[in-house]
Amino acid sequence: MYLRKLLASLMICTLVFSCTTSFAVAAETSSEFSISPRAVTTLDHEISANAITTIDDWFYVSSGSKITYDCTYSPSTANLDFGFITPDGLFYSVNCTSGKINRALQIDQKGQYKLAIRNNASYDVVVNGTVKY
Repeated sequence: MYLRKLLASLMICTLVFSCTTSFAVAAETSSEFSISPRAVTTLDHEISANAITTIDDWFYVSSGSKITYDCTYSPSTANLDFGFITPDGLFYSVNCTSGKINRALQIDQKGQYKLAIRNNASYDVVVNGTVKY
């Protein structure tokens, strides 16, 4: 009986101390930060012949950010421009004629941009893939 009371007392003491004792730990943060994409957009768009289509809405990026297109399109013989539109309405792009693209475009100035794809072919093209920005 004495042993039973002793074990019960020890268990209660252990429980009380473990619940009331907490440790504070200081975390050191790094002054460096990693740049990660703000969003990933999945594409499944049909782009009309000789037309430009925008993807999503305007988004804000800082200087040095990248937009990465990883897409395929059909028919693969089409001539497409993958890029972005600036607030001034200018279209910056890279041309693709191989049926696929895996390329990053760098933004040199902070501001709002819109993703866009231009179909330079005389027929409709279907684009599938992702865009990270």
